[in-house]
Amino acid sequence: MKDTHTLLNLLLLLVFLAGSALTTDGGSGSINGPLELTIVGPDFVKVGVPRSFDCAAQCSPSCSYRMSIDGQIWQGNELLFTARQWEESLNLTCTARNDDSGRSSTVTKILQVLAGPTNISITGPALMTPGAPQSFQCNADCRPSCNYTWKIKGRWLGGQGNKITVTPEELATSATLNCKAINSVSGLYAMATRTIPVTSGPSEVHVIGPDSVAVGFKSMFQCTAKCTPACDYRWTIDGHTVHGSEMEMTVERNVKSEKIMCHAQNTVSTHFEVVTKSIRVEENDKKKILSKEYGCQAVSSLCLSKKTISGRKHQHCTAAETWSRLSPNIPC
Repeated sequence: MKDTHTLLNLLLLLVFLAGSALTTDGGSGSINGPLELTIVGPDFVKVGVPRSFDCAAQCSPSCSYRMSIDGQIWQGNELLFTARQWEESLNLTCTARNDDSGRSSTVTKILQVLAGPTNISITGPALMTPGAPQSFQCNADCRPSCNYTWKIKGRWLGGQGNKITVTPEELATSATLNCKAINSVSGLYAMATRTIPVTSGPSEVHVIGPDSVAVGFKSMFQCTAKCTPACDYRWTIDGHTVHGSEMEMTVERNVKSEKIMCHAQNTVSTHFEVVTKSIRVEENDKKKILSKEYGCQAVSSLCLSKKTISGRKHQHCTAAETWSRLSPNIPC
C-alpha cells in the first residue's frame, strides 16, 4: 500500500513538470511572457506633427521589442513618428520576444491620419448691395473632414456648414465675415477673415472751383462724391457733355453767368446725383483786378482740395503756382 502511494506521488510530480514545460502556443519556455502586450499612444497622427508611441508587456525575465509602421521597422519599445503625407490609415505593429524562452507576441494598432485645416479661404462676390442677399463659401484642406462656423456682427453662428447667406443693411458700407474650420477628429482649427465693401452713394456731391471766370481765360473745376465703388462723372455745360471728374472750361462769350452741371453715378447700383453750380462771368479788364483779390485764392483752394480728394499726399500749393498753371496770362 505504501508503494502504491509513493508511485502516485511520482506520477503527480511528472504531470506537474510536464505542464510547466508547455506554453499556450504549443512551444516550450517560460509562461511569464510576453503577456498583455499593448501599444500606448493616440489613435491618430497629424501630417507633419511628431507623435510618440510605447509598447509594453508583462515579461520575465525580459523581452525585446520591435515596432513597425507600414514596412518601416524600429528596434525598441518606444517610437517617435511623423506622418509626411496624408493616407487614410496606418498600421502600427509591435512585436515582443521573450529573451529567455524565445516566445513572441504581436499586437497591431490602426492609426487614423489627420491633415489640416490648412489653406482656409472665403469665396464669394467682391461687392455687395444693400438689401440684396449674397452667398459665401468657406473652404479648407482638411482630413478626414472639417466642421465650419461663421462669425457675423460679433456673433458665432453654428449649423451653417461651409456656406452662408448674408444680406447687408441699407446704410452699411461693408460686411466682415469670419470663418473657422475645425478638424472633426483632432479639434484643431484655422480661421479666415474677409471684409466685403457694400455699394453706397453717391453722397456729398460737390463742385470745386472758382465762383467767377473771365472771358477767354481757362478755369479748372472738379466734381467729388462719396461713392463705393468709385462713381462715374459727367459734366454738362451749354449743351455740351464732358466725361471725367475734372473739367477745364473757357468762356468765349460775354454773358452774366454760366451754369455747369455735374452728374455723379454709382457704376454698380446706377444711383446718381446731380449738382449745379452757377459761375459769374467777368469782363477781361475786371478780371485783371479780381485775379489778385479772389482769383488766386479761389484757385489755390481748388488745388488744395484737389490734392486731398484725389487721395494723393497733401501738398501745399501757393496761389501764384496754381494760378500760373491754370491762367498763365494773368500772374498772381
